Amino acid sequence: MRTLQVIIITLCFLMGAYLLTGRGFFMPSRWDPSIGVDLVGWSARLLGAALLLVAVLGISALRNFGSGTMVRKSTGWHRRYFAALVMAIAMMAAALMLGEQGPTPGWRGTAGHAPRSQP
Repeated sequence: MRTLQVIIITLCFLMGAYLLTGRGFFMPSRWDPSIGVDLVGWSARLLGAALLLVAVLGISALRNFGSGTMVRKSTGWHRRYFAALVMAIAMMAAALMLGEQGPTPGWRGTAGHAPRSQP
């Protein structure tokens, strides 16, 4: 289980660092992969920041609870941890709402030109 947690934390960190550059990412729709959300610019950075926050929270959870001993954390610590998780989820939702919804980038026509019809 610990190996899976480390892999997920590493993936969150790497994708978060990549998306913070603003290069972009296309996330296809669940039921129709020909459409989806194109995350570029600020929406990509917002998703990257959320993924980095999830990675940091995962490292914190592994450090505090990974040893298997029952360490009693304060109520304030649990509230801050929960608030950070809610903030990460809200950032992910905001990034998906801010992203451009449309067809797969490979299928987009050039601006101002009508798509060609096949003979």
